[in-house]
Amino acid sequence: MPGSYPPPPGNYPSGSSQYGGFGAPTQLNVGDAIGYGWKKFSQNAGVWIAFVVAAALIQFVINVIFGGFDTNELTALSIIGAIVSVFVGILIQAAYVRGALHETDGNRPSFGSFFQFENIGAVVVASLLVSLMTVVGFVLLIIPGFIVIFLTWWTLQFVIDQNQQPVDAIKSSFRAISSNVGPLLLLALALVGINILGAIPCGLGLLVTIPLTIIASTYAYRVTTGRGVAP
Repeated sequence: MPGSYPPPPGNYPSGSSQYGGFGAPTQLNVGDAIGYGWKKFSQNAGVWIAFVVAAALIQFVINVIFGGFDTNELTALSIIGAIVSVFVGILIQAAYVRGALHETDGNRPSFGSFFQFENIGAVVVASLLVSLMTVVGFVLLIIPGFIVIFLTWWTLQFVIDQNQQPVDAIKSSFRAISSNVGPLLLLALALVGINILGAIPCGLGLLVTIPLTIIASTYAYRVTTGRGVAP
């Protein structure tokens, strides 16, 4: 429900009552999250890879159209291009989250399923607020910026999955992640490492690691908040 966010650990509602009796784990395990991400990706690899490629091509085309590669001159066209690029980037990130939520619901997403969310305004505002908070955090001696990134990790999950408003979703992400910092910090570091490895072979590994990490992080969100995951 908009405006609500998870209670302290141990008081989350059972996922089985909301998600068709899924036997969801109640404790987050880093290995389980990564394994779940790999399993769900491998069962639907073609669609996930197609979406990653399409997302990259869309952003590339936007850069070309608006002269995004020309950094020597600031023009009206380049400013418009920057705005469009940010907006499209936000929608692509939201689409990744929507796809991962489909996987945790047990609904293998098709290409069009990635865009099945209606609260676009909340998605955009929440993303911009998180970006602003992150910039302020980096200005304040850098470390606070990383803390903001970590604690707002699940903002879009709360917006899309629970239809929360932007500020409520940010608060919910802070609350849920701070309730289980240790395992989630280990998971975050592991997923960053996986994506670094994925980028080494000319970035081709990202076709696998990007879907794996977004599914794994969404699995962690569902386990931590007790909302249930499909096997």
